[in-house]
Amino acid sequence: MRQSRQPGPPLTAFWCERVVYETLGADSRTHTSRCSRPNPGEAIRAIRVDVRAIKDTLAPAERERALRWTGPGGSVGAVAALYRGEPCGFSLSSEGRWIEWTVRPYLAFDVSDLSLLPRAS
Repeated sequence: MRQSRQPGPPLTAFWCERVVYETLGADSRTHTSRCSRPNPGEAIRAIRVDVRAIKDTLAPAERERALRWTGPGGSVGAVAALYRGEPCGFSLSSEGRWIEWTVRPYLAFDVSDLSLLPRAS
């Protein structure tokens, strides 16, 4: 007989979203991407990588703001907010679009295959 293992305690994980809006329309959402990261550092790193990937398409003022935020110490406040259990975000305007990144803590539960019910025969 297979022995069931109890699911582990809930763990805090971090839900990341990037939403792109057309600024010329009435806030029409054009693209949404989502992922989960295991800790605040990884969540903010995902945003920083994304922002750096588009920096060359930004107007000079937005590029400067993006480089400050992705540079050394620029996103420390965002990481600190996540460690306190608070959501955080960053947004930019790029080529007629508004791009918004948000991260929110959530409870993730361990649901391994050992904790599932056995198959009925």
